[in-house]
Amino acid sequence: MALNSLVTFLYTRSLDPLYGGLAVKFHLDKIVWTATIMGAFGPVPSLRPSLAILGGLVTSIPVSFYWTAVYTGKTDNPVLGSTVTHLVVLFPVIYIGVSLVKHITVEFDAYTSGSSTARYTIIPACATSITEFPVIWSYLLESYRFGFSDSEIVSGENVFPYVYAQRVFKLYIIGGIFVALYCTLPAFTSWSSPPKQGDKENEDLPSTSSRRLYGLELILVILPVLQWCLSPPLVPKPMREPYTHPTFPLRILSSVSSVTGVVVVGESLPSDSWVSDTSKRYSPTVRYLRASHSLLGGVWIGNQVSTRDNTGSAPLLDAKGTPLGEPIFQAFVLQEAVRLVDTSDREIETGREKALFIGLGAGAAVTSFAMRNIDTTVIEIDPAVYNASRQYFGLPDLRSDRVFLQDARVVVSEKRRAALQSGIPNAERYDYVVHDCFTGGGMPPHLFTLQFWEDLKVIMNPDGVVAVNLAGKINSNPAKAILFTLQKSFGQCRVLHADELDQPDLANTFLNLVFFCSPSTKPLSFRSPRETDYAGSHSRAKVFNTLREREVDLKLIRGDAKDGETWVLRDTNNRLVDWQRSEALDHWRIMRSVFPELVWVTY
Repeated sequence: MALNSLVTFLYTRSLDPLYGGLAVKFHLDKIVWTATIMGAFGPVPSLRPSLAILGGLVTSIPVSFYWTAVYTGKTDNPVLGSTVTHLVVLFPVIYIGVSLVKHITVEFDAYTSGSSTARYTIIPACATSITEFPVIWSYLLESYRFGFSDSEIVSGENVFPYVYAQRVFKLYIIGGIFVALYCTLPAFTSWSSPPKQGDKENEDLPSTSSRRLYGLELILVILPVLQWCLSPPLVPKPMREPYTHPTFPLRILSSVSSVTGVVVVGESLPSDSWVSDTSKRYSPTVRYLRASHSLLGGVWIGNQVSTRDNTGSAPLLDAKGTPLGEPIFQAFVLQEAVRLVDTSDREIETGREKALFIGLGAGAAVTSFAMRNIDTTVIEIDPAVYNASRQYFGLPDLRSDRVFLQDARVVVSEKRRAALQSGIPNAERYDYVVHDCFTGGGMPPHLFTLQFWEDLKVIMNPDGVVAVNLAGKINSNPAKAILFTLQKSFGQCRVLHADELDQPDLANTFLNLVFFCSPSTKPLSFRSPRETDYAGSHSRAKVFNTLREREVDLKLIRGDAKDGETWVLRDTNNRLVDWQRSEALDHWRIMRSVFPELVWVTY
């Protein structure tokens, strides 16, 4: 049962880069329970052939899941595509795995000449272990730090090959275990079962079951050759050098299996063979950062790098000295507008501001704050994201006590506890907080509850401002719940959007929203931007000068909700997971329109 659960966990995490976590889990439980029930009651091979079949199926997952997902992804329906992939790849594994558990239980009863109750608990035990154990596997295999501290992980990416072993390799090991049991089982059964009279006369006559075993053994011999021929075009991990796609203008600079999935840094390349009807849609001069099936950030590169002529500002450089341009999306710039909140009547001392970023992405906003000498702290759960930002997106070297590679709920709670115990003056509290935890089409629900915001307020300047990013629809349940929760905690909020749309079009459009909130009773207003606020950036100038046009009427978000209290997200009543499922599917389609399919299937 444990191995069934582990295989399912590794399979679903391997599928994340192609479909995203929420789409993968949409019908997963139903398929697991159906396969479990059918495996317990349906027709199955005997014990030894089951071991061989299960071993072959498990070792085939690294190939079968990829090609099935690639072709089902062409349906442009992530729920249908992931469900079909589950049925083709995972269903037979669970079916045979459960039948194997049943065989073992029956054999044990026969061996002990008893009748245990274990056979009657196979279905709930198997299904529950498969659906509930992933939390344990996630901690043991991917989140556990193996004694490495934040500073050790930040200081060198060589930690990753040891901490985050490849999921594919683990699947091969598990499949090999089943094949090894298949090979060694006759020896054990021959020791425990003495030969019966008459067996000697018939030992030279091949039975039907023996011929079937010969067929299975032939398949097991051929299987490695088939896997080698059909091996998916995935880049090796850890990468020794950049990977260039053989038929598409794409280069992968880094690909790491990490806490939030596969974290990839890639860039499109100029090409004479670029298809003319997509040249305006997909720029050949972009460097991007993705985790799972979501973009965390991106910048222009190559001939798209430019600065405002009247500033003389030099472009940002990555670790190898490559010039980097501006962020490819305005949403990454809009978050920085938190600096433009009018502080003339607020106790925020210019030149001594402190900022906290919850979620790093490619680090565009963090870099902007740090370059203005704002004391900046970062909380990022994935060390691979931090290292990618440092090496490929020009993130400056922050002090070691300003980087926390942990769950933000834990860090904020610890800082709150320390503040309440020892007390801290306003000058040591955070003036600006930027909260951007949207990835993979979803948001971590525990970072949007009333309890989290209350903890955060303790370590904020009472006149401080928080900017919360949300990707979704204005009239959606998640947007409504987040607004009511933020207003419940902070009192006042304003919402701006990052898209160039007229007000009537906003309600039914998937877009980026930024909620600006403050616990202060003083008016929350934005000052006029200055040339120094742009830092030579065309995008900042464009966004900062159109803040008024980007404001969203809060009535569009509230809709017809009369009792806002029922929408407040709490630790004990958090419906954000269920609400954001449909929007995660829209996000998947949008990601497939931002970059072509080959970008998403190459990682």
